[in-house]
Amino acid sequence: MIETRVNPDMGTTEAVTPQKITTTMIIDDLENGIGRDGIKEKYNLEGWEVTQMFKHPALKGKKAKKIRKLSFEFVDDTINPNQMDLEDQIKEEEDEDTYNEDKMHDAKIDNAEVKSNPEYMNEEELTEYDQDTDDEWSQ
Repeated sequence: MIETRVNPDMGTTEAVTPQKITTTMIIDDLENGIGRDGIKEKYNLEGWEVTQMFKHPALKGKKAKKIRKLSFEFVDDTINPNQMDLEDQIKEEEDEDTYNEDKMHDAKIDNAEVKSNPEYMNEEELTEYDQDTDDEWSQ
């Protein structure tokens, strides 16, 4: 919040000169395209005060950024309304990866169940299975 000084001549708070002006405030103004004259007006300062401020090492040599505004509204009409932005595409791929991992996990379990089911074994596997089950029963 900007605190204002009381104008001693008028005895009112109508003046817009803040009690404290920081280098950050001035740098922000310069970034927003406000030059020395604009800063003088904005903070209701005297010319010598502005000159004195700009002797500070943080402000020395700094100038207002030139901001150019187009005289018309420029709209990109090449964007496909159905086109996903990067974040949505990443999320979709992560969801797809999770889905694929789940399917792979399920397939491994199904494969293990099929391999352990005697109905789906060939003769060699069936012989091994029979020997393993005989060994389990004999223990």
